[in-house]
Amino acid sequence: MKNVFVEDIAMAEREAAYERGALNGLKFMKVKDGCPGGEKSCLCICIKSTQPNKENEPMDSYFLQTLREICGHLCEMDGVIGSTDPMALYGGLLLRLCRSTSEKDALEEITPWLARDELIVLPLKRRHHTIAGKIGESKLAPPIDVELFVEMGDVHAKVTMTHEFGLFRKADLMSRGINEHRLIEWSKLLSKQKSLSSNQHKLLHDPAFTNMKPWIFLDVDVIERINFGRGTNVRFLNASVPNEKNSGYVR
Repeated sequence: MKNVFVEDIAMAEREAAYERGALNGLKFMKVKDGCPGGEKSCLCICIKSTQPNKENEPMDSYFLQTLREICGHLCEMDGVIGSTDPMALYGGLLLRLCRSTSEKDALEEITPWLARDELIVLPLKRRHHTIAGKIGESKLAPPIDVELFVEMGDVHAKVTMTHEFGLFRKADLMSRGINEHRLIEWSKLLSKQKSLSSNQHKLLHDPAFTNMKPWIFLDVDVIERINFGRGTNVRFLNASVPNEKNSGYVR
C-alpha cells in the first residue's frame, strides 16, 4: 500500500482520542457509560466518553496519554541510537491512528479487486462516521492494535487497524430505495483526497442502508511496520471473510 498521508495532524489526534486501542497488550476500552467488561482475563482501562471538543481544542484520552509516555521512555533508553524526538515519534504514530484516512486507503485497494458493475464495497456504519453531537448512536469500530519496541538500537512499531466493510449488490441497495446517485458518490471517495461528502454521510445514515446486511461481510486489516530509527516502513493490507459474520451470527 501507499504511505499514509494526513494533512491535519490535529485532526488525526482528535480522531484517535475517540478510539479504543491496545498498546503492547494493554487494552484501552472506550464506551459511553461504564465498563464494556465482563472479561476478567484482560487488563483494560475504560474511559467515559464526553461531548466532542471544539474543532481547535486539543483532544486527549488515557490511550494517547499512555502512548506519549511510552514514546518518551523508549527514546530515553540507553540502547536507543541517535537523538530520537519523543514528540516526533508520537506524531508519526498519530498518522497511523487516523481511521478515516486508513479506511479510505483500504477502500482504494480493495475496490478494484471485488467491486464490479453490479457490486460495491461500502464501510459498515460505525461511530467514527457519526456527526458530532450524536457520538453514541453507532457501534464502535474494532480497537487499534499498537506494538512499540526497541530492536538493535532503533524504535520500531507495528500498527494494525481493522475496518469492517460489506460487499453489496447495487440492485439490493436500490430496491431498498437508496438513490443511485449516492452510490456514484463513493467513486469520488476513491479518486480525491477528501473526507466523506454530505451524500456519502447520507448513505451511511440512511435507515435502508443501516438496517441492511451486506451480501458478504469483509474484515480488512491495514497493517504497517515502521522502523523510526532508519526511517523505513512497509504498509500492507489483509482481507478476510469472517465465518461468524457470514454464517448469520453477528456479534
